Amino acid sequence: MLRSFRWCATLLLFVVGCQGAPEQASHPPAVKVRLASWDDTEKLIASHRGKVVVLDAWSTWCSPCVAEFPGLVKLHRAHPGQVACISLNCNFTGAADESPDAERPKIEAFLVKQRAEFDNLICTEPDHKLFEALGAAAIPVVRVYDRSGQLRQQFDNDDNEFGDEGFSYEKNITPLVAQLLRE
Repeated sequence: MLRSFRWCATLLLFVVGCQGAPEQASHPPAVKVRLASWDDTEKLIASHRGKVVVLDAWSTWCSPCVAEFPGLVKLHRAHPGQVACISLNCNFTGAADESPDAERPKIEAFLVKQRAEFDNLICTEPDHKLFEALGAAAIPVVRVYDRSGQLRQQFDNDDNEFGDEGFSYEKNITPLVAQLLRE
């Protein structure tokens, strides 16, 4: 009897050990990054008609952007097929000796670490041109569009509307998205 128990325990350990780590852990997340102009970004937003769209304009040098980015990832995971999340990186300053994707490795590394498995764009326009297009003085900027493609709200803190803390996914963006999904 004891011998049978040992044999079963050994067999069980062998089978469990052969299965190895889960497949997800052995493969990096499916993060894709591409260059896009603001016009390209607007076309991408329009292509998601029928879904709520959340556009997050951010940069790796922006501490509030980096702190809030996990909220975008969480929102994407919470509403698959209903919410289209788009990250628009604006590290590009437009300096003469700089290309729009000069910081691609840094951007991609951040996105992989965050597991940002949605549309990830690097803006080809200098940051100040993007800020003009967004009507914002600085980032972070998050835009939320309803299912018909209409901009419902832009979150920025240009007028200190959200105080010293600024806006957050938890307090501001996620509740608006939930409301739009009910409409």
